[in-house]
Amino acid sequence: MVQYETILNNTFDPFNHFGFLTHRVARLLDIRMQQRLKDLGYDFPSSCLGVLANLWYEDGVTQSHLGYTLDKNKSSINKMLEALVSYELIEKREDPQDKRNKLIYLTEKGKLFQASVEESSKDLRSEFINEYTEEELTTTKKVLKNFYLNLKNKISNDL
Repeated sequence: MVQYETILNNTFDPFNHFGFLTHRVARLLDIRMQQRLKDLGYDFPSSCLGVLANLWYEDGVTQSHLGYTLDKNKSSINKMLEALVSYELIEKREDPQDKRNKLIYLTEKGKLFQASVEESSKDLRSEFINEYTEEELTTTKKVLKNFYLNLKNKISNDL
């Protein structure tokens, strides 16, 4: 097993690598949000919040649409949907245009849950992000958004 001191003395510095930093930040935010969800009485992965966020933006979409927008495979999306159904935050309805498909909708509870998630996000922001200026945060979000869109476009074109 490599000791941390060895890594520090090595010429490779993972903190100079974009992928390392973004992955670690995302992972730590995920862990913290998972704790917040448990405090609210919900024991499902915080990745399920991506499904809810998509539905808060656009309700009544297919599972494949969610998979595409969240960059998740069918199996992962299905597990997330099952968790959200079990907490009665979403429901599946038959697609009137194509009986083979199910459309995913928020329940009333799911719609109301948005306020709790937004409050938790504000708490996280004040806990971790308030030391940065609005300009720094705006620039960071702009760069990350552009990086994401460019990478997604590149990957989609390669498929």
